[in-house]
Amino acid sequence: MSVSRKSSLPNLLSASRLLLMPGVLWAALAESKPWFAGLLAVALLTDALDGPIARWLRAESELGRKLDSMADYVTLLCGVAGIAVLWPDIMRRELPWVAAGLAMFFAAIVHGFLRLGRVPCYHTWLAKISAVTCAVTLVPLLAEWTERPFHLAIVLLILSGVEELIIVNLVPWHRGQVRSLWHARSLRRERKAAA
Repeated sequence: MSVSRKSSLPNLLSASRLLLMPGVLWAALAESKPWFAGLLAVALLTDALDGPIARWLRAESELGRKLDSMADYVTLLCGVAGIAVLWPDIMRRELPWVAAGLAMFFAAIVHGFLRLGRVPCYHTWLAKISAVTCAVTLVPLLAEWTERPFHLAIVLLILSGVEELIIVNLVPWHRGQVRSLWHARSLRRERKAAA
């Protein structure tokens, strides 16, 4: 495989996640829980792989971060919509939790856009942990074993949103990844020291 093909592999994985979303929605509207779950699982797998592959190939880029974030947003919305269609009773019961998580998730995006003129795309550690936790806790939630792990995932999602709101205000000039609030504080100190 040529170097340019290797370097585009992470972006292809992110793009494939976007391309899977019409199928995810179709499966939900067709009331096919197995197809919905399978396609969503494949999409979530591409999300788990694109970042590590980009780092391994040294193919990280601003385009890749933006594409990954866009694919994450679309996957989240299609996943929530599909769950609402296929498991309406669970969605009604969990709506306050889902609404709180989505509100904070999108508040961070909107605030970042208004403050910076762009979506931040920080990909913090807490954002990654909360994304994995949300995906994994869907299994016990939708199987109606327990909702507690899902509630914990939503708390992590809210904390992740709060962290990103703070980072936007701490380092409004920074583009690219910021692993954590601690890293943002370090960037701010470095900039002050250089001034």
